[in-house]
Amino acid sequence: MPLRAVIASLVLAVSSVVANAATIAYGEAFDTLYAFDLTTRNAAPIGPAGNWGGTALSNVEGLTYSPDGQHLYAVTDTLLKVLMTVDRSTGAGTVVGKLGGSAGLGDTGQGNFNVLDLGMSFTCDGKLWLSAGATGSLWEIDPATANATKVGNLGVTITGLTARGNQLLGAGSRGDPNLYLIDTKTAHATAIGTYGSGVDPITTASPGFGSDGQLWLVLDNVPPLPPLNTQPQWSSLAKLAANGNLSVVGDITTASGQKYPSNATQLPFVGLKGLAITSPCSIAVVSSAPAPTLSAAGSAILALLIALIAGTYALPRRRKI
Repeated sequence: MPLRAVIASLVLAVSSVVANAATIAYGEAFDTLYAFDLTTRNAAPIGPAGNWGGTALSNVEGLTYSPDGQHLYAVTDTLLKVLMTVDRSTGAGTVVGKLGGSAGLGDTGQGNFNVLDLGMSFTCDGKLWLSAGATGSLWEIDPATANATKVGNLGVTITGLTARGNQLLGAGSRGDPNLYLIDTKTAHATAIGTYGSGVDPITTASPGFGSDGQLWLVLDNVPPLPPLNTQPQWSSLAKLAANGNLSVVGDITTASGQKYPSNATQLPFVGLKGLAITSPCSIAVVSSAPAPTLSAAGSAILALLIALIAGTYALPRRRKI
């Protein structure tokens, strides 16, 4: 095959890899880690968090990537309130420690049965933030010890946090359908904009940025009454515009016949909480036409293509007679 034909076929291969590259997001359904494709919204269970000291690690919330993009962190919102890392390949949780500290941590429900709808996110400076939808509190959490320092009260009902760089944002729900910018020094929440009409009620809202700067939102819509088969899916995926306006993309679903770790984690009848897509440090500035990113396979093909092109210029040329 002529070299030019080889190069042309490689160009097509790279284009195909870019076009078919999936963006995988993670969420938690009670005690089980799920992975789902943002384009197809097809979700698959990875595995349960397990237990710690004989107590189940359940009602897992606040899923977030570490700044280096290598680790997932989450918290449990039960009697046992702990900070943990989550293994992306198995779903297993490794406990860092119990949420504790000296600055007003009593209203996290530590030591009692309060369920607070906890949101959590790293910012790019390595700081970890925790919010409570039930009380409005905001804390800074030490990711190495789980100790907490209370920043203040948000004054609004925020059930999910996300960050781009060092900018912290909160998603409201439960009668507060707004996107907020949060001052991490004072806990003051400034409304960016409203989701719009037709999206309430939302039990919990879990935001997360994609690497292209698009802000996504997982909506946990717990049906108020049975029968369940007449209700909408419990988890749906939406996009948020820069002004906070929300547009629902569709339901997050699982394949027919999918095996689940337990009956308590079967979608769609358990809502996903927390949304982890990428590190807060690897998010592009929003533009009208974000540049596509290559997968590992695409990068390898592109490197080979460049090498071949360079080789054609290095070949000796025949002298014209």
